[in-house]
Amino acid sequence: MTEDNGASPAERPEVPILYLDDDIVVVVKPAHMSVHRGPHSGPEEHFVLQTVRDQILRHLYPVHRLDRQTSGVLAFGLSKKAAGGLQENLQADDAEKTYLTLARGETEPEFVSERELTDERGVYQPARTEFRRRATFSRCSLLEARLWTGRTHQIRRHLDHLAHQVIGDRHHGKGRINNWFREHYGLPRMFLHAWRLTVRHPTTDAVHTFLAPLPQDLRGFLERLPDLPPTTLADLDQESRP
Repeated sequence: MTEDNGASPAERPEVPILYLDDDIVVVVKPAHMSVHRGPHSGPEEHFVLQTVRDQILRHLYPVHRLDRQTSGVLAFGLSKKAAGGLQENLQADDAEKTYLTLARGETEPEFVSERELTDERGVYQPARTEFRRRATFSRCSLLEARLWTGRTHQIRRHLDHLAHQVIGDRHHGKGRINNWFREHYGLPRMFLHAWRLTVRHPTTDAVHTFLAPLPQDLRGFLERLPDLPPTTLADLDQESRP
């Protein structure tokens, strides 16, 4: 199979696969890896779509996206029909797309943002994100963020508007705070992880929940913080088990 960037399959990092059948594949996207090639992609860059395609020897159809720095659960269809059905099911009310993020400041225990967000043409679109605080430490809040809509940078933009910017966000965040965490505690990247995805299968209509535990780079950063509550990671680990 022809490689898109000149790298052999052996040189490419493997992408963990959570689920695979004849219709869909669900993977754990690594941080710093784009979903597919874009206009600003480098010649030696690896992409999730092409990497998984070569792992399973099937053509992939994108259904949703994650930012390059964001890690976590990502699904593809293995046919146009399956991809269309999965995309429709991801927009249904019974679908759950939940992220973990570390936000600046102490937030309310539970809160919602319904601030409209502009698309690439500047048109305002409805947007809704529900937040639940899991812990507070180091003048930050560890949050679960459930997306009800799928606007570009939705979590990041909603939290920025609320003055609870995502830690490590270079575009919508606070550079001084990001730099402090990077210099003192080794913040590796933007703290945003697609943790849990619940969606109906496009063919069988069975409801599946896919979980991606907090990756080691973000986990290690939390462990270096001096006031992390001792049960925070243990609780996450318990809830991340299938």
